[in-house]
Amino acid sequence: MKREKKIVLVAHCILNVNAKVGGIAPSKAGVEELVIGLMRQGYGIIQLPCVEQDMCGIRRWGQVKEQLDHPNFRARCNTLLQPIINQIEDFIQNGYSVCGVIGLDGSPSCGVELTCSGEWYGEIGEGFHVLEKANTLQMIPKSGVMMDVLKSMLKEKNIKIPFLAVDEANPEVSVQGILTGMERVENKS
Repeated sequence: MKREKKIVLVAHCILNVNAKVGGIAPSKAGVEELVIGLMRQGYGIIQLPCVEQDMCGIRRWGQVKEQLDHPNFRARCNTLLQPIINQIEDFIQNGYSVCGVIGLDGSPSCGVELTCSGEWYGEIGEGFHVLEKANTLQMIPKSGVMMDVLKSMLKEKNIKIPFLAVDEANPEVSVQGILTGMERVENKS
């Protein structure tokens, strides 16, 4: 059996860029260098759900954390993540190592170190102060809503997994950092 028994969880759009907000696609399909690098290191990959697409569809506008940070969105995250938590528990109980969660910085749901924030809401059009609201948009040093929920769910089960992130502003450097970090995790085991 050639199985390495190592698992990593990745944000949905790392494997499927098509789930991202229209107009945002740094590659044709996904973060190929990361996916291939993880597989070459022997990691099995669990794809996290795209809660934004689930809740708002593919034709949604870009959003900020404040728009998603409400009870119904958090409940939907919990519902979609529960089967993943069950799968993680099963892997761990059977001798597998769940070595990391890889998010996508800047995402209002899957950001790990950075998420998009601002006073972005209301009507779009003349007379609704859209440009003024757009000027409030910024990256802040917090995680996205789904990553917050996932961290809480893992904590409830006393499962400790490191969280890492692809930085879409500098994907080559962040991917290399993630792959090097995963090698370090592997060498500690």
